[in-house]
Amino acid sequence: MFDLKLLNIFDDEMSLSSKSVKLSTDSRSYSGEEVFFCLSGESFDGFNFVEPILGKGCEVIVFKNSEENLFKMEEMSERYDDIVFIGVDSPLLSLQELANARIKEFKSNDGFVFGITGSNGKTTTKEMLTNLLTATFGDEVHATKGNFNNHIGVPLTILAAPENCKYMVVEMGSNHLGEIGTLCKIAEPEFGIISSVGAAHIGLFGSIENIFNEKKSLYDFVLKNETDRSKFVINSDDQNLSRIPSNQKLIKFGTNGEVKTQFLKEEVRVGDSLTLRNKNIQEKYNLNNLISALLLCVNIFPNQTEDFLGAANEYTIPALNRSEWIQKNGKLIFLDAYNANPTSMEAALNSFIENLSRKNIALEKSLFILGDMNELGDYTEVEHKRIGTMLKKAGASQVAFVGRFSEFYQEGFSDGEVYPEKSLLEESWPNLSKKCYAIFIKASRSLQLESLIDIT
Repeated sequence: MFDLKLLNIFDDEMSLSSKSVKLSTDSRSYSGEEVFFCLSGESFDGFNFVEPILGKGCEVIVFKNSEENLFKMEEMSERYDDIVFIGVDSPLLSLQELANARIKEFKSNDGFVFGITGSNGKTTTKEMLTNLLTATFGDEVHATKGNFNNHIGVPLTILAAPENCKYMVVEMGSNHLGEIGTLCKIAEPEFGIISSVGAAHIGLFGSIENIFNEKKSLYDFVLKNETDRSKFVINSDDQNLSRIPSNQKLIKFGTNGEVKTQFLKEEVRVGDSLTLRNKNIQEKYNLNNLISALLLCVNIFPNQTEDFLGAANEYTIPALNRSEWIQKNGKLIFLDAYNANPTSMEAALNSFIENLSRKNIALEKSLFILGDMNELGDYTEVEHKRIGTMLKKAGASQVAFVGRFSEFYQEGFSDGEVYPEKSLLEESWPNLSKKCYAIFIKASRSLQLESLIDIT
């Protein structure tokens, strides 16, 4: 929610009164929000779909002030004289400007803004940080829903914060250079975490170096605009993040970090004073995500350390097709069907194989299902082949590749079975899966490999 009077920034002559309101941008899901933004693009204009919401509680409509729309607005305003129509050059830029006005108001009232980004693990880290903060501060915490983390999602996240919000967790995604910088200007984070730097969207960025600089722009913003209480956390075991120079605002953790981590059988020791005992998370990379959230919390709010640590020990990753362990019909399945890129695929494979060893499960009793890794551009063939080669060196024997790039995987693992289409894999699934006990499933979202769980 936000104060209606913030809309006065769009017109010096406008004098909307102070009132808490909600905002919508989609007429299909409209449910009585007082403010409606008609987003527009090259081939669409939300103003063309605004008619059904008129007379249903909407008080203000922001639209693109094209000649055609201004003509429509004149006609509509005659029929709905209680609605304020605001014409702007760009509804999207105005939405971002409104969100930034809300942030400035929020921070002037001592609000905390946390920014989270990374090639892999940013949504998981955001959920972890939100959980830890909520364990201490309750409903005063507001966070990005799902992965609503782009140039539209970030403003909507900010404007949806309830009136009593004091702690705002904003996830920031990017698939092109400069996007994180834009999101930082909107959200003005005072604290932050970069979960990792890897080859996600490398086909769009062009190089790992470009990805590193893009993710690092969150840290650059926090450092440039630092306050007395600003803190930032990175995992120095990430070879790219380790390049960021030490700073009094920066907390670098890892096996060789300034805050050292020791992964023992039943616990993880973090620095000199924290011991994490979470039995629900089996992947080292997700434990690192949890450590980053925990370190940020205890360094900003040291008096609540025990509360944060207790919440961290109990945390369970939500079942969202991400790093999910499933027991079904006598089989142990690792499912990560939400996203995949070379960095996350390599980390997931290593973690799965480590877990097999800890559980005394033989590698030959395991089935590996690897699907397409999308948005790799010129790196598509070489990265799929590299992962296939890695799997071969690890000693896997039962392997199947699925999707458009399955043959590229097979270049690195010639004994792997190839299924160009998911339907062909599903037809073979009963025979393919019957001899194994543990199953690894990971691919980009386009394949929706969680369907394999239903037929297991």
